[in-house]
Amino acid sequence: MFWADKVASEIISSGKYKPYWVDDMKTPSGRVHVGALRGVVVHDLVYKALKDKGVKAKFTYVFEDHDPMDDIPSYLSREKYEKYLGMPLFKIPSPGPGFENYARFYASEFEKVFRTIGCEPEIIWTKDLYTSGRMNDPIKEVLDQASEVRKIYEELYDRKLSNNWYPFQVYCENCGKVSTTSVTNWDGKEVTYECALDKVKYTKGCGTKGKISPFSSKDNIAGKLSWKVEWPVKWRVIGITVEGAGKDHMSSGGSHDLAKLVCERVINYPVPYPIAYEWILVGGRKMSSSRGVGVSAKEMLEILPPELIRFLIVRIKVNTQINFDPSAQDTISNLFDDYQRAASAYFNKTDQDLARIFEMSQIGKVDKPPKVRFSVLAQWVQMPNMEDEIKKEGLERWAKYARVWVERFAPEDQKFTVQRELPEEAKTLTEKQKNFLMKASRFVVSVKDPTELQTKIYDLGKELNLSSNETFEAFYKSLIGKDHGPKLAWLLLSLDKKFVIKRLEEASK
Repeated sequence: MFWADKVASEIISSGKYKPYWVDDMKTPSGRVHVGALRGVVVHDLVYKALKDKGVKAKFTYVFEDHDPMDDIPSYLSREKYEKYLGMPLFKIPSPGPGFENYARFYASEFEKVFRTIGCEPEIIWTKDLYTSGRMNDPIKEVLDQASEVRKIYEELYDRKLSNNWYPFQVYCENCGKVSTTSVTNWDGKEVTYECALDKVKYTKGCGTKGKISPFSSKDNIAGKLSWKVEWPVKWRVIGITVEGAGKDHMSSGGSHDLAKLVCERVINYPVPYPIAYEWILVGGRKMSSSRGVGVSAKEMLEILPPELIRFLIVRIKVNTQINFDPSAQDTISNLFDDYQRAASAYFNKTDQDLARIFEMSQIGKVDKPPKVRFSVLAQWVQMPNMEDEIKKEGLERWAKYARVWVERFAPEDQKFTVQRELPEEAKTLTEKQKNFLMKASRFVVSVKDPTELQTKIYDLGKELNLSSNETFEAFYKSLIGKDHGPKLAWLLLSLDKKFVIKRLEEASK
């Protein structure tokens, strides 16, 4: 059984997670990397698996736009953004026009990507949760029970917290930063806080001390709960009953363990059904939005069709790492091959799990993919006059991605260009090879079937006592200046007949 169907069955049969409200969350601290897509797709799959079982379900995505900027991505100006370090993302100017702040800019970019790959959650902004007043009651509960929260931290992390530690951070009334503030007292109505000069390494506070109500309104957001405590509070405020997270959060002693204890001992809310998922690595490296490390989700749409992006994530079990390196030689072509095999399982009703993976990878209606392999298509797009063949095989859309692969990721030995003049490499041909080309020039332009043409070329080389390598090398050196190349018959058929005859005559002299 496909893993998401199994999860949906467990959720329903337990009877503990009604109503079925699936959720995921992300801080839009920069270009959101492809790794974050796994979280969206994982939750989307569970949501759709629940619906496929005939139950009502809801799917939301929370953008945590109130979190502070704790690093400056490599693609942004440090000079421009350094002064905003420590401030909430919704208070930071947008890097581009048309958006009210930094968070909205990067959240919008990511949202476009996940909607393009078929994920349609309702969007929630954490700033709105605070300014709507929905967080005020649980903030009071948490502050009133701060001693219990301290005990939870001490039990879980085996470190003593001072009696004036509180799980709340104020937005400093003077400098606007939140990373630098600490609450030291709560009197039931107001918190006492300090904006410390040296609380964090990446920015300095202003030294302000004051008292403020921790409760927000539509005109003012006072501050935020510490993230590990805020996470379970958001579960209750929103009504979430199903939510997973990456393995770092879900491991023993991780933030999910703390969130569970806050649910049980502080806010009295049932812990949502947990789904622990592994990371997507790029070339073995974990990615970071705030540092600008890894392939961005937006870039993925330039590299792969939407259904292939979904397939990349859907086909791997949720507890298994995905290592995706588009620059590795066969990564992308193998992915397309695997997708075509999954399509075959679906349409021919063979492998049930593989067929379900293909079905869950679709966006809208289910279409049969082209039959031509991506590795062949990557050769075709480098050949002249192949547009009609590409169109005939229904490859126009995939051809766009094949061209991107050739331009950005193909190793040099898989790139080629038909040379306008006789390449220098042709001067290294042996007399036997020159004789072979002269004889081949008499039939290569008259045979139209690629299989027949490939066979005739091979047979002629054998007849003239040439090895297979010597046979095809003669053509490649004459046409593209390399000793290897794409399938020769297709290359010859893509070229102007007069050009082929003239080139073979030149090379055979």
